[in-house]
Amino acid sequence: MPAYSGPVIDTHHHIWQRKDVSWLADPPIPRMFGDYFGLRRDYPVEEWINDIAPQGVVKSVHVTAMWGPGRALDETRWLQATADKHGFPHGIVCNADLADPDIEAALKAHKQFPNLRGVRQMLYWDADPIRQAAKRADYCNDPGFRRGFALLEKHDLHFELQIYAGQVNYAVELIKAFPNVRMILVHAGMLTARTPQAINEWRAALTAMAAFPNLHVKLSGPGMFTQGVTTPHARQWIRDAIQIFGIERAIYGSNFPLEKLHASYADFFGHYRTALAEYSEAEQRKVLHDNAVKFYRL
Repeated sequence: MPAYSGPVIDTHHHIWQRKDVSWLADPPIPRMFGDYFGLRRDYPVEEWINDIAPQGVVKSVHVTAMWGPGRALDETRWLQATADKHGFPHGIVCNADLADPDIEAALKAHKQFPNLRGVRQMLYWDADPIRQAAKRADYCNDPGFRRGFALLEKHDLHFELQIYAGQVNYAVELIKAFPNVRMILVHAGMLTARTPQAINEWRAALTAMAAFPNLHVKLSGPGMFTQGVTTPHARQWIRDAIQIFGIERAIYGSNFPLEKLHASYADFFGHYRTALAEYSEAEQRKVLHDNAVKFYRL
């Protein structure tokens, strides 16, 4: 099939002023995605638009860049003002602590901004300290977290689920307990290594979670643990995720500008174009555009 040339929606990116993002402004520390010196600068919406426009990206969803404690609403407010002025981003996923006793008031405050669509709270955890965002591996089943999570259905917000394959049993419990909360698996379940064992564990985790129709998969961040991506890597990763979840539940995202550490948007997206060219034009459009319209209500 010919490579896709229609409209694209990127459902996972960030823009920022470095001064606002605590983990960029603070002295650098070891992080799971490696050396991030090249990110420790402003990445304004104008640069984002210049990166994406030549590739046919017509809409985007901004996923919280994690401004730091007490700044989540400031980030959403700034993003809405940016969208009002520049047109991007069309959707906003905010940061929230769902275990916060005042979480309902926080969600209501975020929802005053029309582009808000969902919530991200990082739940990933493994034995390596630089790969720990949550308090523990099973934090998604903490009673306090669950109380806040239940409010997502009430406020018509989806959840961006970010875990490792090793946490799959806990994640399945969460997904199963909230069948009416729409969720999307960030970075396609974060494949952390290219070894046969890691790939098999990742496939098994995706298969277990894909059994629940309220979960979609986001094809984003393929180079997070490999410091860049190649076409063979992208092809295996994309095809496996689509085979497990199906075309109707697979959605494209880039994770820019983190991926910009290793590739231009044109080069990065070229891997997707090549991998997805094996599918029909209608199937490519679903992954790259139509499914995002439905899930993110764009």
